[in-house]
Amino acid sequence: MNQTSYVKAVAKRLACSKARQAEFVRDLESDIAAALSSGETWEQVEARMGDPRQVAQDFNEDLSETELAAGKKRKRTKAIVIAAAVVVVVAAIIGGATWWASPKTAPAGQSVGMTEQEIIAYAQEVAEVIGENDYDKLRPLIADAAVESLNEQTMADAHALFGDDWGAFKSFGNAYATEISQMGITGNAVTLVALYENATITYTFSFDEDMKIIGLNMR
Repeated sequence: MNQTSYVKAVAKRLACSKARQAEFVRDLESDIAAALSSGETWEQVEARMGDPRQVAQDFNEDLSETELAAGKKRKRTKAIVIAAAVVVVVAAIIGGATWWASPKTAPAGQSVGMTEQEIIAYAQEVAEVIGENDYDKLRPLIADAAVESLNEQTMADAHALFGDDWGAFKSFGNAYATEISQMGITGNAVTLVALYENATITYTFSFDEDMKIIGLNMR
C-alpha cells in the first residue's frame, strides 16, 4: 500500500464530522512527511504506524458523542448520494425523467444477444470486483458517463458503509434481471444478493448497451 492509499484507508474509516476528518488527514499527512524528511522510508513509516483500520479505530475511540453523531450523519448522507447515483446517471444520459414514466420491458439480454442467466452471471462478476474494493479493476466496467458519480472515493465510501471487513465471499442469493427501453435507449437492470462472512449486500446494477455500469445501488 502506498502513502496515498494508506491515508485514504484511514480517512474512510473515521467516524467523525467532515471537518474533523479533514483535520486528522492533514495531521497524518504532516506526520508522514516529517518522518520521510527525517530519513525514514515509507515502508518503515507504514510499519511503525500500523494497520489503517487500527489507526482509525484508536482515533474513533477518543471521539466525543457529538463527533460520533456528526460522523453518523455524514455517512447517512453518503449513503443517500450513492443510492441516488442510479437516478442521476441515467437521467443525465436520457435527458429527462421520462425513462421512469413508461419504460418498455423485455427479457433480460435480448438486445445484446445474451440470456437472462448470462446477464446475471456478468453482474455477479462485477459484484465480485466491487467486493474486492479494487477501483482499478472496477473502472473499466463503468461507463464514461457514470465515472463522475461512481468515482474511486464514492466506491470506497460505499464499501465502508457495510463495515471494514466483509470477510470472504460465500455465495450469491436471489437474483433477477430485466431489459428496459425508453426513447431509443436500452439497458439491462439486475438485482442480486451477495453473501460474505460479515456482510450481506443487495446490489442493483444498471448496464448500458455495452454492458457498462451506468447506475449502482448498494443496500
